[in-house]
Amino acid sequence: MALHPQIAALAAQLEDLAAFLRSRGDRKWSGRVELCAHLVADSNFTGVDHFLRLFEGDDSLEHLVLGDPASDNRLDELRKVTRALAQRLAREEGAAD
Repeated sequence: MALHPQIAALAAQLEDLAAFLRSRGDRKWSGRVELCAHLVADSNFTGVDHFLRLFEGDDSLEHLVLGDPASDNRLDELRKVTRALAQRLAREEGAAD
């Protein structure tokens, strides 16, 4: 069965973010994001919740800096797009309840 387009888009964005982090040598965050991607790809809403929780606290994905301006700009773009997709799905899930 094919995934809903928004779920498929989020899963793909999560994979892109995880791959980017991995390519920059980050194992901690890439692994966490990859877990979320797998959950979302399995239509498990826990992946959306888990991803959004990665932005909470002082040591969060939101505060990650790679140290290279070009990489940090790309990371900001990926975080922004991926987080927006996850927030949209979370709002829709909340409205459906």
